[in-house]
Amino acid sequence: MESVSPWPGEVGMVEIKRPVYSQHKFENVFQEDEEEPLRKRFIDSVFVPSGPRRNCSDIAAQLLPCMRMLREYRVREYLPLDLVSGLSTGIMRIPQSMAYALLAYLSPVYGLYTAFVAGVIYCILGTSPHLVMSCQGVVSLMVGQVAMRFMDRTYPTVPHSNLSVNATTPDGGELSAASAEVILDTVLVVSLLVGIFQLGFSLLRLGMLTNYLSDPLIGGFTTGAAIEVISSQVSAVVGYKVTVPKGTPPEGIFEIFKTFYFALANVASFNVPTLIISGCSMVFLVLCKMANSRLNRYCKAPIPGELIITVVVTLISYLADFNDFGVDQVGHVPQGFKEPRVPQLQLADGKLVQDSVVIAIVAFAVSVSVAKKFALEYDTEIDANQEFLAYGAGNLVGSFTNCFVSTSSMSCSALHESLGGRTQVANLFASALVLVTILFLGPTFKTTPNCVLSAIILVNLKSMLWQFGDLPQLWDVSKIDFLLWVVTCASVICFSVDTGLIIGVAFSLLTIVFRSQWPYACILGRIPHTDIYKNIVVTPDAKEIEGIKIFRYEGSLYFASADHFRNSLYLLTGCNPRQLAIKQHAYDQKLRNLRLTVKEAIPILQNPAPGATTWEVEAQESRQTNYGSVSAALTVGDLRPSTSLHHVIIDFSCCSFVDSVGLRMLNQVLDDYREAGVTVYLSNTRAAVRLMLGKPRVSKVDMKKIFLTNHDAVSAALSEAQKIEEKNWLDFDSMARQRMNLVKQHCVSRLPSEIDEGEDYDEDEVESTTASTSQSLPPRSRYASQTSQRAPLLNH
Repeated sequence: MESVSPWPGEVGMVEIKRPVYSQHKFENVFQEDEEEPLRKRFIDSVFVPSGPRRNCSDIAAQLLPCMRMLREYRVREYLPLDLVSGLSTGIMRIPQSMAYALLAYLSPVYGLYTAFVAGVIYCILGTSPHLVMSCQGVVSLMVGQVAMRFMDRTYPTVPHSNLSVNATTPDGGELSAASAEVILDTVLVVSLLVGIFQLGFSLLRLGMLTNYLSDPLIGGFTTGAAIEVISSQVSAVVGYKVTVPKGTPPEGIFEIFKTFYFALANVASFNVPTLIISGCSMVFLVLCKMANSRLNRYCKAPIPGELIITVVVTLISYLADFNDFGVDQVGHVPQGFKEPRVPQLQLADGKLVQDSVVIAIVAFAVSVSVAKKFALEYDTEIDANQEFLAYGAGNLVGSFTNCFVSTSSMSCSALHESLGGRTQVANLFASALVLVTILFLGPTFKTTPNCVLSAIILVNLKSMLWQFGDLPQLWDVSKIDFLLWVVTCASVICFSVDTGLIIGVAFSLLTIVFRSQWPYACILGRIPHTDIYKNIVVTPDAKEIEGIKIFRYEGSLYFASADHFRNSLYLLTGCNPRQLAIKQHAYDQKLRNLRLTVKEAIPILQNPAPGATTWEVEAQESRQTNYGSVSAALTVGDLRPSTSLHHVIIDFSCCSFVDSVGLRMLNQVLDDYREAGVTVYLSNTRAAVRLMLGKPRVSKVDMKKIFLTNHDAVSAALSEAQKIEEKNWLDFDSMARQRMNLVKQHCVSRLPSEIDEGEDYDEDEVESTTASTSQSLPPRSRYASQTSQRAPLLNH
């Protein structure tokens, strides 16, 4: 019912009248059935796809998204845009894939193989219309490092450098034929293992694993890995093989800093022509990217800077014979595809399998993060499990066709999106261009300087290095995310790529544990004349209700947070039942030694002196009773050992689940408060929590003391407090009258308000022998004030 609002500017006031609902009463009235699960079980939601029953066509469309893409493809609208985007990304993909192959310690032609196979497979199985699968610097570097460590571990006697033109190292050195063959075999085994793991994750529907790789973690990891890539390209850019002597302290860490240190220590040995070519190439590429950003509004097709600089410098190198100047070149690039080969899986050891798992997760996380970015922008859906299938199939097929681990190309994906590419048909055009290069143009890159490919790698790291600019925003938004970014990046730089990722994931999980183990807790107060309850620290107008503490715990109650729940509850309510029990024991002992007449006790209980802390009763020495002479001292604190708290309401609105340890802790809390004479109510409990609390053999929670809202609980608590107070007075009055008469007779008990102030009690002193009676003696003035304050609360 709406009425005129007493506050100017308000639309109106809503007045609601309804019964006080406990959860038990609400379920009976409205036939709520908690036995029906309100949420699907984990195994159903993770392993069984949701939705209506599907036929074979629907299943095929899910496993082969290209069928749905072709069925919905608009030729006139999409084809021109996809054609322009495909040709542009294909031109960019050729030099980039050749360059990233160097990071994997392979010949550049293997980068072309990878770009072609991965692009075609993803067009068939991928779900993102904007993702371009090819090679990526971080993953390529991880593959190369794993292969080199495996060779050092398995074939320590094989020489790493010798005269050869088959393969080159990322730092510009050359590998012997034996070393190149071992590394190729290792890389193919890694590709096979990565594909198997990714397919296994897809079958197990573990796409949720990416939820543990947050954006700050991925940002810090890729930025640190970018610096690692820079250090690996120093030798190729300066034309001098920078080596770090074995045993340089500290061993195993700070390898990047050691590389830069020894590079600067050998500046005089740098190859000047190589340095000039590298510098000119990087300047040209940077200028091209700046021009593309400026001209983007006039022409969507970018200037293919990578292809231009590669072709021009390759031609100059062919004409001027850069070999005479000591400039390292790519060397022989075979025409066409090499024969497929079966990966030698027997080479895999435990360390290689472990490294492959890390690479599989990192490659997936990098690709999915790019896909999700475009999905949010264009409101498209990404199936993480299907993405696992697409990546795994690409790597599995690639391991038999001389490819290394593939992942998304950030720069090519961004270019595809900026040119208006609508579907994966654009990647088919790009893959066709790469195929033409493999079949006909491969040998023309024989004289391409390695430093040009390194310059392409370094310039394309700009987007990763620019992530340092995210730090101020992270600091403002979340200090924990800021620390996660910094810790992950520093770990990658100081240790290694895989170790840094492990440290980053561990730190991320640690922050989750800290946040869930020590959640926020507060005391709620009521906004006057409303049923709204707010944090009294945040909302000054929220007022506590006398005798009631409303405690809200903003977290789940499980084994790690159980102690924090109890400690926060006792601290914020100001009542520690265990300490109160000790005080109660001492109070009971004092009552046994205290003799007091009813006529002397009732006035002090009804009208305590303001600010009084002690009250002394001294009976006349001549007054004698059956109990002997009386002389005692009584304090107000002794009369009210439990202060004014009579109810605690626990708001479980933020609690999503309770485990067995949490339930045991809640049982202990209920027992402690029960011994202290404080009643505990629960409110705003979720269905999953109530199902746990309703287990009769393990739970001590009275389901009738669980209320629908905080206001229902408060109303019930005030009503119960009034009844308990009246009952205590009746018990006290009845026992006192029986002891005054010193005979066993029936006495009619009366409320304190019914006692005639002029009524004369027996002068005999009465010994209070029960702790329960004396403990519950509330002052009459307090009872009256609570009754007057309680009325408006229940009425509004």
